[in-house]
Amino acid sequence: MSAPARRAVFREALQAELAHLARDRWDRLLLLVIPPVLMAVVAAMFSAGVIREIPVAVVDEDHSTLSRAAIRNMDASPALRIAAMPLDLDAAWPLVRSGRVYSVAYLPRGLAGNALREPDAAIVYYNAAFQTVGAIAASAQADALTAAAQPRLQSLARDVGVPSVPLTLPAIQNTTVGNPQTNFELFLGGLVVPGILHLLIASAAVMAFGRELRGGSLTQWARRWDGRLLQASLAKSLPYVVAFVAWGLVWLAWLCGWRGWGIAGSLPMLLAGLVVLMTATVALSALLVNATGDMDIAYSATAVYAGAAIAFSNGTLPLTHGPVVTQVWSALLPYTHYLRVQNAQMVMGADAGASLGDVGLLLGVTLGAGALALALAHRRARRQPKPEHEVFPVTPDRAGAAFIDTFRGIVHSLSVASLLILGVVGYAFYYPMAYAGQTAVKLPVAVVDQDHSPLSRAMVRALDATRAIDARTVTAGYLEAQHMLRNGHVDGVVMIPQGFESRLLSGQPHGIAIDVDGSHLVRASAIGKSMTATITGIVEARLAALDGALHVQPRVPSIVQRPLYNTSDGYGSYVVPAVACIILQQTLLLGSALVTAIRRRTRAAVLGTRGFIGLWGGLIAAGVLGNLFYFGFVFWFQDYPRMGNPLGMLCLVPLFAASASALGLALGTCFDQPMRVMQLLVGTSVPLFFLGGSAWPPFLMPDWLVAVAQLSPATSAIQGFVELNSAGATLGEVAPHAAVLACLTIVYGWIAWKRLVPGALRAPAGVPEPQAG
Repeated sequence: MSAPARRAVFREALQAELAHLARDRWDRLLLLVIPPVLMAVVAAMFSAGVIREIPVAVVDEDHSTLSRAAIRNMDASPALRIAAMPLDLDAAWPLVRSGRVYSVAYLPRGLAGNALREPDAAIVYYNAAFQTVGAIAASAQADALTAAAQPRLQSLARDVGVPSVPLTLPAIQNTTVGNPQTNFELFLGGLVVPGILHLLIASAAVMAFGRELRGGSLTQWARRWDGRLLQASLAKSLPYVVAFVAWGLVWLAWLCGWRGWGIAGSLPMLLAGLVVLMTATVALSALLVNATGDMDIAYSATAVYAGAAIAFSNGTLPLTHGPVVTQVWSALLPYTHYLRVQNAQMVMGADAGASLGDVGLLLGVTLGAGALALALAHRRARRQPKPEHEVFPVTPDRAGAAFIDTFRGIVHSLSVASLLILGVVGYAFYYPMAYAGQTAVKLPVAVVDQDHSPLSRAMVRALDATRAIDARTVTAGYLEAQHMLRNGHVDGVVMIPQGFESRLLSGQPHGIAIDVDGSHLVRASAIGKSMTATITGIVEARLAALDGALHVQPRVPSIVQRPLYNTSDGYGSYVVPAVACIILQQTLLLGSALVTAIRRRTRAAVLGTRGFIGLWGGLIAAGVLGNLFYFGFVFWFQDYPRMGNPLGMLCLVPLFAASASALGLALGTCFDQPMRVMQLLVGTSVPLFFLGGSAWPPFLMPDWLVAVAQLSPATSAIQGFVELNSAGATLGEVAPHAAVLACLTIVYGWIAWKRLVPGALRAPAGVPEPQAG
């Protein structure tokens, strides 16, 4: 075929696809409405950026000048808001369990005098079930106490006759490179929105190629283009690639332009990464459709690889030392490589060449997956179509029979079973793989040792011996280490200046600089804490060995930070229990919506009230079984915090299942065909998780967004189930969440009943209304 002929075919196919989009409001909705809506939600959610005004509590049993100064410092800290001052710890625990405060500073009797004696003078307890906010609150309370102790130490030093120039610890400056404010808008906004767009374009492309399937065959499509499937496929893909690249550019313009974060590296390389991410995703969707010949399976596979792409991207907990299968899977996912390009070029200011490998790999995925999809399309076009017949019959006027029919239908309907059975079971073991390591382990750092003293060498050995840090890279060049950090070869840099040991022993120590990768705040936090604690311990030991006076020199009271309800402080134990609620909601909601959509499509008999009760009851029972499977067996198998209050769980689970299934039944009546359910709703999972208040606190969201978030049953479920499972909260403490779920059950149940009983069900356009019986 000549070049002009190929261009003519391409134009004709492009016009055909654009004509379809002009006719089909649902595809236009996914292309033009859903992306900006979800982007606006994320932008509003993270607009506060820095976590401030965290509600905390203080138990002051000392009532001394020191404790009062510490409380004033906490109240003045921009990160904290003292929400309560209970008389004792017993009165403080209900505040933590119910989520009204995130940490509690315990100031025991004799705190001021213990600066000379007691090794553990103060304890800060924090809610590690909400790890991000709890840990920040605990650190801020500890810093406030440390600052308050300084005047007291100077007074004590004069009393005990400490020399006028005592040996002191060096200052440690911790800098987050690329994100000096430790701003979560840059971190989470950059992580979440591209992941959402990746999932949305994958879903859109599955529908675009899947709608050409007729009984598992592409015969009609192939006949239309008479063997010119390459041009037809490229033309079909183009509108989706252009639309989602455009939305990606809109987000970059918002985040880096309007919000002022800027682009530290190469803009052309960043744009190239965005383009090849979208082309690779479309090629993979075409491959899934042509390989399986079934849109149900293609959508399920899309949900597996794109729906959990953020978790497996190395963007949060690093997978470097996780299970080998997890590392391999992460390396196979397109989003992992795009995120690496984005972090390097947008945040860290890496060399353009540092991202060439990832961009080239995504381009290779596009070409390889596209070529294989085309070959399979030619093969599938030669197959004879099979009859398509999926039904979900339910007895319309008997509750008991409808209940049994619901379970029978779940088992026999492939699309529903893939969500309510395979999805629930599969995700129970698939998603936790991303967090199997629980904590950051052996993150590579570069040590700039310009002192070359026994103390500096001891510090290097101590850093390398820690669990979190791999300090085998030692260099004398600070600029070289910075270049390694910006290009992703190391996650942190520690600078030991020349003359460090000699100036330390003279009482005028140099400070130590620690630089960490600002595009990965979880890694940055782990490295910063580990480095600071290790360096401080080594220096203290050195000073104690050289100066006996240090043994009696007043010191800041030791402050112990103790995690509650997640005693290992594991990242998986913090994230997965909350994500489990989203998995349980989305599988039940999508499954319930599919049931309604299938019944509409097949013009099944409308339901009477008893039939509706039986159908809804069957879906509630399926949801309850899924919840108990997770909160019982899966959490036990994965060793996550569980069953702190089993009775409370048994009360909340049915409400959650009832509200989620009712919402699904109601939504299913809105779509013209079953596959719209997956196409349009699967992309909402990630925003719904963050709206749940586990990873990002509700008190930092706009009030209107907090109110909207309550419309999702998972919002109350995340708060309630985490409090019940991990903290052992009482029924009274989770009563507000239970009340919201009860209200949602009533409202969504009424809407679903009105939509499904005779006279309320509407057939798709052009299909006559079904008759009862």
